Amino acid sequence: MSATLEHNPELKTWARVIPATEPGQGRIERPGGFDNRVWQNRQRAPEPFELALVADLEAVFETGAEQLSDVIAGLNARHSQDRHGQPWSEESFLQEMAVLGQ
Repeated sequence: MSATLEHNPELKTWARVIPATEPGQGRIERPGGFDNRVWQNRQRAPEPFELALVADLEAVFETGAEQLSDVIAGLNARHSQDRHGQPWSEESFLQEMAVLGQ
């Protein structure tokens, strides 16, 4: 019996910094070059902080928040905190999204 993994250990690192301008050239990996689990393309399992942030963001977006200020207000109304245990600010949120988006 095989164990279910929380991440994809075979995921290749994307080395390209600037996205391609030509169609079809911005692929992270060559299709068919290796076994990628279709449902799992992360390099590590999410941390509890990340899972909690996802749940809080889903709840905030369900309320109709569209502007960054509304998202921050919604997170803080839910008593969500940044990685340093502080209420979210636009700066801390944008920094976290930049880290998580890598």
